[in-house]
Amino acid sequence: MKRSKNKEIIGFLCCILLISAACTNQNTEKEEENHFQNVSGEAQGTTYSITYLDSIGGIFSKQEADSILNAIDTALSVWVEESTISKFNKMDSMKIDDPHFLNVFFRGREIVNQTKGAFQPMVMPLVRAWGFGPTGAHPKGDLNTDSLMVLVNTELKITPADSSSDGNSASFFIQKMAGQQIDVNGIAQGYSVDVIADFLKARGVENFMVEIGGEVFAYGVNNANEPWRIGIDKPVQLVQQRELQAIAKVDNRAIATSGSYRKFYEVDGKRYSHTIDPATGKPVDHQLLSATVMAPNCTNADAFATAFMVKGVEASKQYVQDHPELKLDIYLIFNDESEGFKTYLSPGMKEKIEEL
Repeated sequence: MKRSKNKEIIGFLCCILLISAACTNQNTEKEEENHFQNVSGEAQGTTYSITYLDSIGGIFSKQEADSILNAIDTALSVWVEESTISKFNKMDSMKIDDPHFLNVFFRGREIVNQTKGAFQPMVMPLVRAWGFGPTGAHPKGDLNTDSLMVLVNTELKITPADSSSDGNSASFFIQKMAGQQIDVNGIAQGYSVDVIADFLKARGVENFMVEIGGEVFAYGVNNANEPWRIGIDKPVQLVQQRELQAIAKVDNRAIATSGSYRKFYEVDGKRYSHTIDPATGKPVDHQLLSATVMAPNCTNADAFATAFMVKGVEASKQYVQDHPELKLDIYLIFNDESEGFKTYLSPGMKEKIEEL
C-alpha cells in the first residue's frame, strides 16, 4: 500500500478528529464515562486510528487491528516482496484465491469502467517509468511512453479456477502480458478502512471512527454526541506549513482526499506530478490541487478521489452531477492564477463543510 502516503493523502485529510480529544489527558474522565476507546498504531506505511464506543469492554483490540491490516498488506502491498500483488506483478499468469486481492481487483475494474479509465490500477508501468514507483521519486523529465500505453490498455484474461460449495467462484486464473503490472494504492487504503468498519459493525458497535492514513469512515456520533469532525488540509507543499482549509462533518459516511501538490519533482523548471493520466500516459497538468470525496463507503471515496485528480475540476463537477446513483459529494481545491486558492462544493457537501 502507500508508503509515507505515496498518494499524498497523509496531509490532505489530517484527521484531527474533534471528538473532544478522546486521547488527551484532560478528557480522561469523560472518555471513561462514555467508554470510548482508541486503538492506534502503524500500518501500510502510515498510521491508523480507530475510536469507538465500547459499552461492554474488550470489543476490539490493537492485536486484532494489526492482524487485519497485516493480512491486507500481505495481499495488496507492492512494498511487501511476498505479497499476492507483488507475486502477480512478476508473473504472466497466476491462480489467485486471496479474498482481499480479489475484492479490490474486481471492484477496481468496476470503477475503471465507471470512470472511463480515469481510475486505472493498470497504470503501474507508467508510474514506475516516470520515477514514482515504490522506491520513491526519481526525476526523469519528459518521456515517450507510447510503448507503455499498450501495457496499460491491454485487457487481462480472467478465468474462474474453481467454485466454493455455494457456487460462488473462490479463485481465478488471471493472465497478463509480460510487463503488465497493477497498483491498487488508489483504492486499497479505503478498502482497508471498510474492512475494519464492517468488523466493528458485526460486533455491534454503533459509534466509531476508522482512519487509516487520512482515509476515514465515521459511524454514529463521537463522545460529544455529535457528528464526527474531520479536518481537510490546505494544499501547501511543505508539511511544516500544514494548516486546515476546512472541517467536514461526517455522519455514517466515508471521506477521502487525494492531491498532487506534495509529491512531485521538477526538471528544467517543469513540475511533474505523481498523478498519471492513464489516457495520455503523462502526469496531469491542471489546476486541481486536491479532491475530497464523501461516499457511502471508503473504497469508493478513495478510488473516486483518485479519479477526480485525473479528471480535473470541470470534468469532476460534471461527473458527480451525472451520476447521482453513486451518492458522491465533492470538495475541490484548485488554483486560480489570478485569485489563488479557490474551492468548489457540490450541493450535498455545502451543509457538511465548514471552511476556515
